[in-house]
Amino acid sequence: MTTTTQVSAPQWQALEKKRVVFGHQSVGNNILSGVEQLAARDGIKLAIHKQRTAPTANGISHFGIGENGNPKSKIQDFAAAIDAGAAQGADVAMMKLCYEDFNADTDAKQMAKDYIDSLESLAQKHPATRFVAVTAPLMAVQTGPKAWIKRLIGKQPNGTVDNVRRGEFNTLLRERYLADGRLFDLAKFETEATGKPCMAQVDGKDVEALCPEITSDGGHLNEHGQTLVGAAFVNFVSSLSTKQVVK
Repeated sequence: MTTTTQVSAPQWQALEKKRVVFGHQSVGNNILSGVEQLAARDGIKLAIHKQRTAPTANGISHFGIGENGNPKSKIQDFAAAIDAGAAQGADVAMMKLCYEDFNADTDAKQMAKDYIDSLESLAQKHPATRFVAVTAPLMAVQTGPKAWIKRLIGKQPNGTVDNVRRGEFNTLLRERYLADGRLFDLAKFETEATGKPCMAQVDGKDVEALCPEITSDGGHLNEHGQTLVGAAFVNFVSSLSTKQVVK
């Protein structure tokens, strides 16, 4: 994948014509910070508002959903906000979970089912809005002496097994939404940010990980990561058809 922070004038213009609603937590704030930085760089006056009410103008409306570590609360909160009118008049609505919603004990298959069922229920009830899935963000894998010792004694470095569960969830979202274009593959951009996939080995299999070059703390995006993923976000949403597809 070619990584870039470039956004063309037609892509900005297409985004400016849309009303986008985005439910998220902290990594979502990172992405929108990147969008704001890119807009300032390119001299674009893009409206980005934090609100849980229906958008009254073109641009991006966003709000926090649920609690980190409790993905069901996020899925339910997003659905409640949408049903209460948060996406009324919106062209696109997106919901993102967080890396903190996954651990070694997560039932990724059930979580994906809950996420997909909720998104599709919303799409049925609000057919004028195109509902888009977002893959779960990843974490960078622990490196250095501590990681070496853990591997030596047969344990996995921090972040590795949790990324397995995130990967299982993301695979199911890709299988459901990639073909019809209703997937912002955040994890793909995080793992391919440097042009060479960042992977970790678990039981002989490659597992996607967040590239350390684009994170400030192993989970959140640094300034470079924000602009890279922000550009991917703008380019994806600007090219997204707003014609609803419900299966």
